[in-house]
Amino acid sequence: MSVKSVFLQFTKLWLRGGRWVVMIACLIFFAWFYLRAFQRQGMTRPNSLPEYEQMYLNAAIETRHDLTPDFSKSVSQPLNDWLPHRTDGVVRPLWPWLAAWNVGSEQTQSSGTLSKEDQRLLRISKCWLMGLSLGFLLMLGLAAARAFSVPAALLTILTIGFGVLLPSTVEFLPDVLFQLLFLLIWVCCVAALKRNSLWLYGLIGFLSALANLTLPTTTTLVLVFIAVSTLRWLWGWTLAHWPHAGGTSLWVWRNHWLGMVLLVACHLITVGPMLAYSKEKLGDAAPFHWRWFENETAMQQWTTAHRTRETLQAVPADELPSYANYVATHAPAAVKERLWHGGLKMMEAVLQFPWSFDSLPHERGVFVIVLAGILCLLLLIIAFVAPRAAHAGQALHPETAPLAFFSILAFVACTLDFGWDMPVLTWGNRHLALYPPLVLSLLWASESLVHRARRRKMRLPVFVIYETVLWALCLLAIWRVIAVLQPDSFAA
Repeated sequence: MSVKSVFLQFTKLWLRGGRWVVMIACLIFFAWFYLRAFQRQGMTRPNSLPEYEQMYLNAAIETRHDLTPDFSKSVSQPLNDWLPHRTDGVVRPLWPWLAAWNVGSEQTQSSGTLSKEDQRLLRISKCWLMGLSLGFLLMLGLAAARAFSVPAALLTILTIGFGVLLPSTVEFLPDVLFQLLFLLIWVCCVAALKRNSLWLYGLIGFLSALANLTLPTTTTLVLVFIAVSTLRWLWGWTLAHWPHAGGTSLWVWRNHWLGMVLLVACHLITVGPMLAYSKEKLGDAAPFHWRWFENETAMQQWTTAHRTRETLQAVPADELPSYANYVATHAPAAVKERLWHGGLKMMEAVLQFPWSFDSLPHERGVFVIVLAGILCLLLLIIAFVAPRAAHAGQALHPETAPLAFFSILAFVACTLDFGWDMPVLTWGNRHLALYPPLVLSLLWASESLVHRARRRKMRLPVFVIYETVLWALCLLAIWRVIAVLQPDSFAA
């Protein structure tokens, strides 16, 4: 039997079910490592919490009363109060609302020292975040295994899980929720740019509302999607009214504006209770006063003194923190400098510069740089080495240009948006929400190029080298986890 026939037999065996056996076994080991790393982070907390965690703890305790509505006098108002809605302009309601289900009926507001009930709530909430993130990662691994190669699917969950989600479960904060919702919105936007089914627009509106009920904000991401999809509609409308020998696209330009209506409607319906409560309590449906301070100390002092409608209305209009007043009191050079330095800080935080190689989370930048290098090499191979496309199935996806434009523009816009807030929101891991879409986009693009190269009968060594590099990255990620799980005296 020739070497070629043996290779074909192994390939058939792998495709028929071998890859799924390997993937499921790897997912089991991944779950075990994830649980061990979570246990190593520790479950106990000190007797006092930082101020930002205590804000969420007290918000959860206050929200507990909303979960037992009284329908004896009316239905609409108790139901509206039951939904997540309480906010003070900084703390958003979804995470306190979820945590409130574990608050004891007699638990009182925390004043500094943690009681046994507070410790129990923190412990349960941390376990809940871990379970949510692990369940999401396992589902993501199975979904990625259907579209990607096994090492690409494993690398996706290893980098996202140990690099972002697991470190974010340490504190009583909604970072994990926001990171998961941000990734889901990103995936839905990409899917809607490939095939704009109406239900995807509604899902984007609903998920973005949940994310805005968690942390500020996914509005920038959604606005980028609206801009890119509107340009795609304009291009589709032009082609439909211009004689051309066109191909076939699953993106239907007639769906766009109805989809926009569904997106906005689903968003406003979901976020409506919070907007109404904020308008009633603070006099502003979307109070973003905290964004226009120079540092966290000034922001906390001002927001602590202005937590009611009356105190906010007492502030003169020309002194109220807002975009207009900020631009009026700062030179354009100062605004550009804050955007520039914020963007640099975002890159350093997301890519984890400088690298330490001695603790979790992973050195996130290592994986991004290698994956970006792989993608660039694949682009060069497809352009100059691979055989030409003989038909549409061997060419790139018709919506490749909108997808690439959306990804680049969204990364730049969200980096600047999150970077602007870094001087005032110094706590938490909200900024790490950009890392999972970054890794997934690089792997998604690389796998798409590899699939096209296979259809063009590209030479086998290219695919062997590609998967070998991915397996090496997986082993690097696993080695880092094993090193951290060792006893302190043996840890790297």
